[in-house]
Amino acid sequence: MEKNLFRVLVFPSCNEPGLEIIHALTKSNKVVLFGGSSGDTAIDPSKNILRYHLKIPSLYDRKFRGKFIEILKRHKINYVFPTVDALVAEFSTWKVKGVTFLVTDTISAKLAMSKSALYKRLAGIIPVPQLYSDRKEISYPAFAKFDGFAGAKGAFVVRNAVDLAKAERDKMIVCQYLEGDEYTVDAVSDLGGKLLFHNARKRSKIGRSIALGTKSVKRRDISKYMHKIARELKIRGPWFAQFKSDGKGQLILLEVNCRMGGSSTLTRLSGVNIPLLSLFLFAKYDVQVAKVSQALEINRALTNYTDPLKLKAVFWDLDDTLIRKDGKTDPDSIACLYDLYNRGTRQILISRKPDVRALSVKYKLPPIFRDIQCSSDKVKTIRNYLRQNNLPAPAVAVINDSNIENRALQKAFPKMLIVTPECLERLGREKIK
Repeated sequence: MEKNLFRVLVFPSCNEPGLEIIHALTKSNKVVLFGGSSGDTAIDPSKNILRYHLKIPSLYDRKFRGKFIEILKRHKINYVFPTVDALVAEFSTWKVKGVTFLVTDTISAKLAMSKSALYKRLAGIIPVPQLYSDRKEISYPAFAKFDGFAGAKGAFVVRNAVDLAKAERDKMIVCQYLEGDEYTVDAVSDLGGKLLFHNARKRSKIGRSIALGTKSVKRRDISKYMHKIARELKIRGPWFAQFKSDGKGQLILLEVNCRMGGSSTLTRLSGVNIPLLSLFLFAKYDVQVAKVSQALEINRALTNYTDPLKLKAVFWDLDDTLIRKDGKTDPDSIACLYDLYNRGTRQILISRKPDVRALSVKYKLPPIFRDIQCSSDKVKTIRNYLRQNNLPAPAVAVINDSNIENRALQKAFPKMLIVTPECLERLGREKIK
């Protein structure tokens, strides 16, 4: 299989499913990645990760189709990976020469966008929530949610007639309240709709409409329901379903989405890369799914992204910077060393210890420093080095843990960036393609 076979646009790439797809595809030598957003790109973390990031018109732009196709042609993009339900449904109706959209068929894409229609279709096949169409049927507490929104956005517990009136005003569906555990099941089906793989995970902690804490589980009832959904809906490519217990052990379907889930990271870390598998499937390659490892639990948190700084040189301190306070080499600093090396940044190791060269060997520091200097006066040493090598202070950074030394450096070089070891993210990372 040739390199750079897939020129993939992930759109939008700013949300959790988009970022997961990016992380899943970045290491493949078969893929050149493009990200794209319709909103404010200044607050899109994918632009800090990807070398190729595009400003794309909104789906609701009257000329969206023409503008979007022009972007695909200009950048020679041949695969499009949508990350929101509305785009999956839209692209399921498109045919563009030389471009493959990683989407299911139009019928299943649109069905998944209506919870009431989905429940009606699957009723009697798997357990679905009871929908209340008559006030007299309602048993409090009930649950109100928007029919066409993914997840629980805007949803609330209906505890009385006042809550019910609000739900009716907002044209929400009112259904059975479920109080038990919640599960998401990541899945991928072949182009004929046959289920190839699924992996269930319990949603332990939920925030920003995704599972921030999740662990893999194995349940026969989930497996049975997933095969029944697949046979009935014949979804193609990546998809996921969500279930919730009624508190008595019975799992009830919440929704089905014909796209990647935001916390499908757990499935990738368990050994199955659904985005990459999906690319191979839509490219008509024979796909074999690896066995997933069980008993994995992950906790997710925000990650900080910033554009990589254009630096000519970086001075590194040794103790409590490259070497941790416990006497071990710091892996974050080593990763930063290599990233700066990849970006072509000159790096200098500076320490007051006379055996600094021997220590760099002892701690297995990579031999990528342009210079290694022993000095008890960092200000003087750095000033001389800048002058001798014609380096402007604004294009130089110092990574150092000492507050006293850093204040002296700031006073001597007001325009130089001083970074402490816990703030290495400030330097950014080289963008990938």
